[in-house]
Amino acid sequence: MMKHFLLPLALLIASAPAFSAIDKKFNEETYEFKSLKVNTSKKEHSMSLYKDNMIIYLQDNTVYAGIVDTSATGLNKVKKQKDLTELGVRGTVAYDKAKKKIYFTIKEDDNCEWLYESTFDGKEWSKPKRLVIEGLGKERGRSYFLANAGWNYAKEPKIIMTNPTIAKKGNRIYFTSADIENGKGGKDIWWIEPKDDKVWKYPVNAGEAVNTDADEDFAFVENDEILYVTSTKDGGNNVYKSEVIGTAWTQREKMDTPYNTDSNNDYNIVVKDGTPFIISNRGGNDDIWAWVQLPKPKPEPEIIIPELEPIVITFPWAFYLFDFDKADLTERFLREIDAMVGAMNQLPAGTKFVIEGHTDQRGTDAYNDKLSLERANTVRDKLIEKGVNPDILVAKGYGKRRPVIANPQNEEEFYQNRRVVVDILKDDAQIEK
Repeated sequence: MMKHFLLPLALLIASAPAFSAIDKKFNEETYEFKSLKVNTSKKEHSMSLYKDNMIIYLQDNTVYAGIVDTSATGLNKVKKQKDLTELGVRGTVAYDKAKKKIYFTIKEDDNCEWLYESTFDGKEWSKPKRLVIEGLGKERGRSYFLANAGWNYAKEPKIIMTNPTIAKKGNRIYFTSADIENGKGGKDIWWIEPKDDKVWKYPVNAGEAVNTDADEDFAFVENDEILYVTSTKDGGNNVYKSEVIGTAWTQREKMDTPYNTDSNNDYNIVVKDGTPFIISNRGGNDDIWAWVQLPKPKPEPEIIIPELEPIVITFPWAFYLFDFDKADLTERFLREIDAMVGAMNQLPAGTKFVIEGHTDQRGTDAYNDKLSLERANTVRDKLIEKGVNPDILVAKGYGKRRPVIANPQNEEEFYQNRRVVVDILKDDAQIEK
């Protein structure tokens, strides 16, 4: 059997273009790589970029499409795609926006899965048409043939080509096959380019930088600059990437976490505007994973501290700061004490002050006399604590004998009678028994 030898790739150029770096695109403080809400108990698989900013994928043999949200990442408005499902799509789809075509695999029988195309006429997809690939062909009946440049060669009947993806503005299709001569072993990534409007040239192997003696699958090309592939080389499925230099791909490198995980299958990566999506069973089922934007933390409410009005002390000064049957103080009291100390320091040295405690009319005389003195001493103690000479402070409790309102009718009027009054002591006669 005559073998087909691949043409060597062009020489590498010295410098490479700048590449998108999806590994560094997402800040883990604002994004989390997680299973998407669109996932179900069924396996989600075979993702592809599609028209109108969509990603399509399969559940069993049913095609679904969702709109890509590249700000929050994820898929929105997911719906079944009856037209694509009825085409018999298997695996990924290569969508050519310019030509309004899709390329996909149809299973013809147990020995053959071939690449087909369908064209969108503005309303619906056309009946699938089998791609004519130079050097690869199949005649129905007893014999199977390879056809190349007018010569026919006997060939094993099995030929399976799966998971196509588009590149070079529709002028190249990458796909997976283990049944083409001169492969590297197992499944390899191959590509075809058009010879004319009807025929595609014989497949070209993506090369040793991409393919190994293990299985490679699910090629995806980002901006004709980065080639992502899935490989079983390290056991299980892992995602690798190669960068273009000239017309060749650099030696592939295994991607870091979160794209690959230990003891799981991670495969079928696609990238939309720098946003990666991947199929993984790390959650126990084959699901779509992507970076999901975390809820933005609610800003802390701005605490506006009102500007406190200045307290100007004039004597006599009344503290209305006591609850019923209490001698406790409030924050307002402390501000008034500070202001009072300032006012006292402005007076001539030796000036004395009387601190009068008062209660409302409820309770016995004996009890209220004691309570009123406690209130007066509370104010006196605070003034001393702030540095006032105790020798110039005299505390006196008047109980309920000197009310502001003689016959209080409500709690507000009772409140005005519960007070401490500080006044300048003019002479001892000012202190009544």
